[in-house]
Amino acid sequence: MKEGSGRPIAATALMPLCLLPGLLAAAAPASADSFLSYVGTASARHAATFLYGERHVLRYHDGRLSERVVLYTCKDGSAFARKMVSYVDPLVPDFLLEDAANGLLQGIRSEADGRIVFFRPDPADPEKSGPLARTPELVADAGFDEFVRANWLRLMNGQPLQLRFLVPSRLKDYPFLAQHLRSESVEGEPAEVFRLRLSGISGWFLSSVDVSYSAAEHVLVRYDGLSDLRDAAGDNFQTQIEFPLSARKPSGEQAMRDARDAALKACR
Repeated sequence: MKEGSGRPIAATALMPLCLLPGLLAAAAPASADSFLSYVGTASARHAATFLYGERHVLRYHDGRLSERVVLYTCKDGSAFARKMVSYVDPLVPDFLLEDAANGLLQGIRSEADGRIVFFRPDPADPEKSGPLARTPELVADAGFDEFVRANWLRLMNGQPLQLRFLVPSRLKDYPFLAQHLRSESVEGEPAEVFRLRLSGISGWFLSSVDVSYSAAEHVLVRYDGLSDLRDAAGDNFQTQIEFPLSARKPSGEQAMRDARDAALKACR
């Protein structure tokens, strides 16, 4: 499945939710500013082939998530892509994803006269952009993580929930359905699995995304689905991403600053 101008919705890549990818931590203690970090490892879906790593640093202000920086890393630990998220809206945050491997840029930005969705597949193509449509039930990128936590009880009661999920490569949102799928164990800990899929007939053409959250802390521990990062051929990775609970730890301002400033280069 690929992203890009002119491609049918059947080939449109959806934003990873680990994204969103991830995406993904328990509430921090209330304070002026506190920080949390964790990591993830993306493998080829249903295989053990390493694809990339993820390093997340989150900032909480007075106990509320306000900022996230994600570094996507090569096997040697160097960074090839970065996502910066600002939670101006918990469900529809501003974000910028940049990938040095192919020059992709996409996200949402706030401007003086409103919010803009933008997408550029590579440096040779001009940026596509348009106003963010504030449709009801809109969710974008890492905002899905907040959506799951805000609707945990409704989902666990078996109620399928409708939402509109933003696809930046199309500059528009599409109807999706989120629902609880099953209970299982991840790393020996109880977890709940939720599925996100296109609703209606268009859902026949796209595989669903399954996300597993720890039952106790409501944090993402596994993502299984399409990534918004691409391989050398330009195809979006089909991934399974593991976010071990044991890797979550307190962090600090310097870690976030280092993630923002890290040089990006394609993997060797």
